[in-house]
This record gives sequence, C-alpha cells and structure tokens, in this order.
Amino acid sequence: MTTTRVAVLGGSGFVGTRLLEKWMLGGTHEVRAIVRSPASLARMARFALPDWAAADIFDAPALARAIEGCDAMVHAIVGDGAQIVAAAEAAVEACRLAGVRRLVYLSSASVHGQNPPPGTNDFSALRDDHPSEYNNAKVRAERVLRDASAAGVEICMLRPGIVYGPRCQWFVGMPRALRSGQAFLVEGGEGFCNHIYVDNLIHAIELGLTHARATEGPFYVADDTCLSWREFYRPVANALGFDVSDFRAVPAAGTPPRTLKDRVHWAKQVGASKLILPMFSRRLKDAVKAGLDRYTAPPAASGFVLPQAPVPAADWEISQLHTCATRLPMNRAVEVLGYAPPVSAAEGLDRSARWLAGLWVPGPSP
Repeated sequence: MTTTRVAVLGGSGFVGTRLLEKWMLGGTHEVRAIVRSPASLARMARFALPDWAAADIFDAPALARAIEGCDAMVHAIVGDGAQIVAAAEAAVEACRLAGVRRLVYLSSASVHGQNPPPGTNDFSALRDDHPSEYNNAKVRAERVLRDASAAGVEICMLRPGIVYGPRCQWFVGMPRALRSGQAFLVEGGEGFCNHIYVDNLIHAIELGLTHARATEGPFYVADDTCLSWREFYRPVANALGFDVSDFRAVPAAGTPPRTLKDRVHWAKQVGASKLILPMFSRRLKDAVKAGLDRYTAPPAASGFVLPQAPVPAADWEISQLHTCATRLPMNRAVEVLGYAPPVSAAEGLDRSARWLAGLWVPGPSP
C-alpha cells in the first residue's frame, strides 16, 4: 500500500508533535492534522500545516468527514478510560465511513500491566481487571479494534512501552526534583525499563502504514537494548550535574484498594447495568455523580498547619514500573515488520539529556 495522505489524531501530544515535526519538516508525508478545536493547533502551528480539520473525535460521522480523502490514520489520542475506548470505536467507524484503508493505533505495553509476568509476549492473554484503569481501557480499546477488523479497515496495533525523548514527561520534571531532593527510585531502580525513543516509535508507525503484514499485530516495539531504570536515568542526571546516587531510595507501594468510584465504574460495565441505567433520569444520574465526587474528595488542607517539604513516595504504578522483572520481547516486530530501531538507546538518552541541559534542539532528522 502506498500512503499519500495521513490523518493524524493526537498531533498536540508528545508523540504526535514529534511525528508532525519529522514528517512536515522532513517532507516525507502529506499530513492532515485532526484537532478537537482550532485552539489545539497552537503547538503545531510552527510547522506551517497546510492541511488540518476540526472534528469531535468521539463523533464517527463528523470524524469521517474530517478524514475524507486520506489513505490512512495514525491514532495517538490520550485521555481517560472512557475516552480511550470511545475514541477507538469512533476511529474505526470513521475510517469505514470515509474509506480510509489503514488505521495505525498506538496501544500500550501496559495492556500486560506495569510489571508483567515472565514469558509475556505479544499474544499473551489480556485481562481488564488491572488496578490501573488506563491499562484496562487500552485492553478494551484493543478488543474494539480486533472485533472491528473485519469491517474493511486494515488495523495495525503497536504497543510501545515507556516513550521518551526531548519534551517527554519522564524527564521534564527531573531538574526541579533533583535540586529539591525529591527525585527517587523505587528499591534502587533495578527493574527493567521497557523503553522506546520517540523516533523509533515513529519508525514503527511508518512501517505500520506501509507494510503488507502490519495487520498481523499487535506488535511490541522498543529500543535495541533494555536498561534498568537506574541506567535509564543516569545520563540525564549526569547532564544536569547530578549522579544517579542523588536519587532517593524509596520502598514500593502495595496494591491500591479499589475505591468506591472504581466499584461503580466496574458495575456500569456489567451487562445488566447497561440495560437498567437508561431507565434513570439524567437529573438522578447527575445527583449520584455529584454525591460520589463529594464523598471521595480529599480533605481540604488546614490553614493552621505550616506546609512542609513532601517526603517522596511512590504510588503503585511507579512502584510496579521501577521493579519490573520482565523484559518484553519484540522479536515479532523484527521478524514480521523488519523493525530495526534507527536510534540506539544510548543516542536517544544522550539527545534527551542534551536537550534537557539546553544543549540540543530537536530537528526534523535524527
């Protein structure tokens, strides 16, 4: 399949911004950025986008009109659990309505959890009862795509792990954290960090757009080597004039108990609930939601207590990541797609470190 025009959803996010940066400045793809409102174009405007459209990404007919004439779609939307699933459903239907042939969907390695069991691979069974609703939503979104694959839309599902690079969330807060003594590693940070440099993920997306066997996924994609979290953070800390020994060692957090909101969300997914809930008025539903919000809100801070510097503590998700015992295999992406990361992990971390230290400005080419 020869791709001539690609619709990009999520162009204002970390991955989407770098994708547009490379494609627009490199002149390698025709791109149509799909945004929820013109205000979302603020970060993309510097690329002089020649083609964009505004559409409700949860409204399949409206989205179909926005992507009409495109050959493929890259779906890099972020959001809460409900939005992740709804956006996947709308994307597939929009592609079908608009005659868009291929959809490259960015799922996540977290469909297996942040600390998957040994032996986990691309075809390991998925479950949607993780403590993290994000993980569960990605699992449900993948099921939507799998079930819709017979609708005439070619679907490529990619599962990146920790996506990093200049401007990423994993590094932007590090200078302040190190200077304030708040940077930490759980149990020494010796667990595997299943990471991928953003340009390597974009390489995988390009394969997903064009490779004849890209629909045989899902595919886990990663860097050429897998570092521990301690090794992952070392180059960045060094570039800032610190050492990885400056990270505090903190204990791992236990599995969080299910909150009342979690239980209500689970109950709403039960088949019987989907039949009964439409019988209740919107006013009653809003009143129940307001009551839940009030009941589960954290207590207000006391005006009579002086604020203190917080002691760093890891939540359950970060604890699982920092203690991950499994390096996920990407042999299928290599064997089926011919995936070969163009940027080494060492180079990706060096670029990130130099950017964070103000010595490197990202450009269109690696």
